[in-house]
Amino acid sequence: MSWRPYAARPDSTVTGTLLQWEGVGDANHAPRTLLAWLPPSYDTDPNRRYPVVYFHDGQNVFDAATSNSGEWGADETLTELAARGVEAIAVGIPHGGERRFHEYSASPNPELTGTADGGGADDYVTFLVGTVKPAVDGHFRTLPGPGSTVVIGSSMGGLVSLHALLTRPDVFGHAGVMSPAFWTAPAQSFTRVQTSPTPTGRIWLDIGGREGPEEPELMRAYWRDAHAMRDLLLEKGMGEQLCFVAEPEGIHHESAWARRLLGALEFLLGDG
Repeated sequence: MSWRPYAARPDSTVTGTLLQWEGVGDANHAPRTLLAWLPPSYDTDPNRRYPVVYFHDGQNVFDAATSNSGEWGADETLTELAARGVEAIAVGIPHGGERRFHEYSASPNPELTGTADGGGADDYVTFLVGTVKPAVDGHFRTLPGPGSTVVIGSSMGGLVSLHALLTRPDVFGHAGVMSPAFWTAPAQSFTRVQTSPTPTGRIWLDIGGREGPEEPELMRAYWRDAHAMRDLLLEKGMGEQLCFVAEPEGIHHESAWARRLLGALEFLLGDG
C-alpha cells in the first residue's frame, strides 16, 4: 500500500490535492487512513521542498463528509496561505475512535473516565515519529527537520501536540495548542512544562471563553488553565516564540478552530 488519490464522497468538501494511505498502524494503534494534502505548487515546482504540518483528529481536518461535528477547513486555509506565498504539506492522522482519550493523554485519569484509561501519549508520539513521519518523508518532498515540522491539535489534541514538542524536540519544532483540555490532567501538564527545557520553536496557544458553557466550572477551567499555561511559558522564556489568543466568545468546536487556523499557521510556519 502507498499513497493514492483520496476517495471523495458525493458530499465531500475537499479543496486541492488530497491523498490517502489506508491501513496505517503499529503495535499500539489500530490501522487507520492517513491523509496528505499537497500545496498548489507541488506538481509545478519539482525542486521545491516543503514544511509539514501534522494534524490530530485527521477525519475532521479536510472534509466535512468524514468529520464528527464539522471540519477545520485546513485545505481551504492552506490554499489561502499559498496565495500569500506560504506553502506546506498537511497530514491528517485520524484518532482511534473510543481510544482517542487514551492516545492523546499523557497519564490515566480514573476520575474522568471511570477506568485506568489514558497514558498513551508517549506511544502515540512514537507512532507519529516511527510510522507516520517516515510514510510522509519517504514519499513527498519534505523539509524533514524539526524547524520545518509542526504538530497541531485541539482539546486533547492540543495536549498531545504540546507533549510531542516537549518530549521529541528533535522531531517536532513547533506546536499548535488550540482549546487545550489541561483540566483532564493539570498536574501532569504543568509539571511537564516546568521540568522540560524551554522549547526553541514556536507555540500557538489559544482558548475560548465558552469552552463548555453547559458546565460553568469546566468553562472556567479551560479559560483559567490556558492563561496559567501562557504565564508559565512566558516565565520559561518563550517571549515572541509564543502567540497566545483568547476569544471570550469562542466555543469548543471545529468552527472556532477553523476560524483561528489561518493565524495559527501563519505564526507556526513563519520564518525564524
